[in-house]
Amino acid sequence: MIRAVIALLPANQRPRMRLHLLLTVLSVIVRSIGTVLLISLVAALFGPDPASAWPWLGALAAATALGWVLDTVISTMGFDIGFALLTHTESQIADRINEIRLDWFTAGNTATTRHAIAATGPELVRLIGYLITPLLTGVGLPIGIGLALLPISWPLGVAALVGVPLLLGAFFGAARLSRGADRATAAANVDLTERLVEFARTQQVLRASRRADGERGLAGAALARQHGASLRLVAMQIPGQLVFSLVTQLVLVLLAGTTVVLGVTGTLSAPEAVAMIVVIARYLEPYGALAELAGVIDSARTALRDLSAVLAAPTTPRGSERPVMAAPTIRFEQVGFAYGEGPAVLDDFELELAAGSTTAIVGPSGSGKSTVLQLIAGLHAPTHGQIVVDGHRLDALTEESLRDLVSVVFQEPYLFDGSIADNVRTGSPEATDEDIARVAALARVDELIDRLPDGWHSRVGEGGVALSGGERQRVSIARALLKPAPVLLVDEATSALDTENETAVARALSDDPVRRTRVIVAHRLSSISAADRVVFIDQGRIVEDGTIPDLLAADGRFASYWKQQQAASEWQITH
Repeated sequence: MIRAVIALLPANQRPRMRLHLLLTVLSVIVRSIGTVLLISLVAALFGPDPASAWPWLGALAAATALGWVLDTVISTMGFDIGFALLTHTESQIADRINEIRLDWFTAGNTATTRHAIAATGPELVRLIGYLITPLLTGVGLPIGIGLALLPISWPLGVAALVGVPLLLGAFFGAARLSRGADRATAAANVDLTERLVEFARTQQVLRASRRADGERGLAGAALARQHGASLRLVAMQIPGQLVFSLVTQLVLVLLAGTTVVLGVTGTLSAPEAVAMIVVIARYLEPYGALAELAGVIDSARTALRDLSAVLAAPTTPRGSERPVMAAPTIRFEQVGFAYGEGPAVLDDFELELAAGSTTAIVGPSGSGKSTVLQLIAGLHAPTHGQIVVDGHRLDALTEESLRDLVSVVFQEPYLFDGSIADNVRTGSPEATDEDIARVAALARVDELIDRLPDGWHSRVGEGGVALSGGERQRVSIARALLKPAPVLLVDEATSALDTENETAVARALSDDPVRRTRVIVAHRLSSISAADRVVFIDQGRIVEDGTIPDLLAADGRFASYWKQQQAASEWQITH
């Protein structure tokens, strides 16, 4: 645990952490000496010359004062290090999440990330002072007392030192016994949380499809698993607690028995034997504190493990090149890609997108259309091959250059809990009101603003739940158009719009005055009718490539697709 904490600390704080540990050890030594000095003090006080107790009392007072000073310094230093740990870890986690490869975010790793973020709070500040320091003291003080007893009475010192591995073995053995059950309980808690969140978010669909009872059954099953895991955890903790309690009693009998034997044989005087009772109590006291810290130790270990897992997660490598780009040429060179261990989505994919052109990518579902956009956006890295932007490898660009390069309209837009104006302005925080009004008109957000009582200040809710799907999509299109990126990627942007708004927004995307290289994934004719070029993809390969008139004349896959879309657009409901 201590190594994990040191690894999380900024480099300039690691020497302070080592000094903190050194001072903690020194404090343990001083406390141990002070405890054992009590034997000599009591022996002198009740001996033939009570006045000889004064030097021992002075030594005890000095040890107590020095211990208090050390503890004050240790406590202050611990909180300072804790705040440095919190600040550094929060920054590291925030930066790392932005760099982690998206395919790492499985359900389990997403839960780990959520727990890691939750761990970067006040508990992290108190980790040093309220856990590591008491833990070191709890482990070290009995050892120190045992060593300090050796010069006074070696049998007592040996008995005390023999008791240390017995007690620590029982303590950590009990913790290890319940650790597996604790992990199972944590996994069950994560599963229950995910199920309940899923159950709450999908109520509209579940009720409409009369599946609420079945889904409640899944949530109930998760609750039953969590309940069973909690019972197993308690059942595993009880034997450990019993063993630890039994070993504590055995060590108490060992020390008390040794004291009695030494007292009966005259090796220890009666006052020394009485003082030894206080020493035994002080010797056993840290183990009680350790028992109370057991749950906190497991929680801290879990939090540190989650933090370390997120910080060690694989990232998409970024380079150091910072080219200044207008609308660029984009070239795929023998690009292959697969999601995780799944089958290849793209295989030796070759495509060149001319600077300033508008290219429509069409094809059946699962053909790799959205993957092409995600690779251009740098959301994923090719398994093999490379993507070249105006002569620069995409993975050679800095993170900042890549962010400035691309603006994306996703098929499922996400809006942040705030006003419509705030969500549009995230595309370009420095944009003027005139710029916002321009893109609002292009995406027909101005019509939405006119309808709402609070206008631009209307709140959209978490995820944009206060707006319809089409309204969310229009806001996201305005946000993307506001960003002055030289590459615009559009993934089914008009899928949630009615026919009239779809046609208007499709025209807005083509009427955008900013010169960009545009790549549009779409199914509807209105979204691709203004494209300079159409690329038809199937099973990760380009099947047809050309202008709309050329592909229609070829009477191939695209021509068949075009006819189907035209026929669908002419459907009417009659009575």
